[in-house]
Amino acid sequence: MIMPRLKEATRPHHDAIETRIDVFRMGRTIEGYRRVLERFLGYYEPVEEAFGRTSGWEATGLDPDERRKAPLLKADLLALGLDNEAIAALPRCRDLPSLTGLAEAFGAMYVLEGATLGGQYIRKSVASEFGIGPDSGCAFFSSYGDRVGPMWKAFGAALTDYATTPEIEDAVIRSAIETFEAINGWFAADV
Repeated sequence: MIMPRLKEATRPHHDAIETRIDVFRMGRTIEGYRRVLERFLGYYEPVEEAFGRTSGWEATGLDPDERRKAPLLKADLLALGLDNEAIAALPRCRDLPSLTGLAEAFGAMYVLEGATLGGQYIRKSVASEFGIGPDSGCAFFSSYGDRVGPMWKAFGAALTDYATTPEIEDAVIRSAIETFEAINGWFAADV
């Protein structure tokens, strides 16, 4: 089964990301919180664009457009005072994982979808700390609303159905690790 194997193989990389991207520490001020969102946008947008260029999703039952978070990040940044021109001028990550096929896209999506689960804790903290919600600067961490669990389960089921050979599993795991490392490097460069 791919999901337990993937979780175990990526655990050290996940732990490193949580240490690097301590949103609770970095977001103690509204300016710090906004900078975190800017960095997330700089990573999510190019990766999600790569998902859109990946063929084969229709056979998996997943719609990568339904899972895009970049529009939510842009909405948050607008709510926090940036304008469209300032958002467009933000840096975008160029050191992305190699997303050459569906297995690699699944690996990268595993990381981003997993972050959505963790976002639920951050959402509560942001609401408490700054008094903002999905319509006032916390749409990204509120993504999927009450559908977070079902969206994660649907992703896991699609990945399990797709990863039918050890070679596919290995490619998914390599991509997930590359994604964690790329995010870690992206945040290390600026934060």
